[in-house]
Amino acid sequence: MKSVPLLPIAFCLALGACASIPPSGPSVVAVAGENVSDQKFARDDAECRARAHGGADRAAANGELGLQNLYDSVYAKCMSDRGYQIEGPPVPRYAWRPGPYFYGPGPYWGPGPFYGPGVAVYYGGGWGYGRRW
Repeated sequence: MKSVPLLPIAFCLALGACASIPPSGPSVVAVAGENVSDQKFARDDAECRARAHGGADRAAANGELGLQNLYDSVYAKCMSDRGYQIEGPPVPRYAWRPGPYFYGPGPYWGPGPFYGPGVAVYYGGGWGYGRRW
């Protein structure tokens, strides 16, 4: 039985893990105005895609992450400079819900001023005063 050297296989897998795939297109939409012909829009779109693709390729060669965001920002800047409206992907909106804990001051358990029997005075309050549960 012939043994297979594992070092070359591990080296190839490590190089493959470092590879990144450049984006295939923008995730934002450029909208042409009413007075723009289809040929002019197609030409501007192709030029801006080429510019954004070149920027993403340079960033990938340097090992940077977030290539899609870089591609989208270069493409959107180029198309907006040429007078087109940019519509991005919808931004998810999350509902804010309070956490499970109340973060206000708790009861004070330490020594405090004594104003006579039957009078309760809350002394201290805020962060770092007294015991917490």
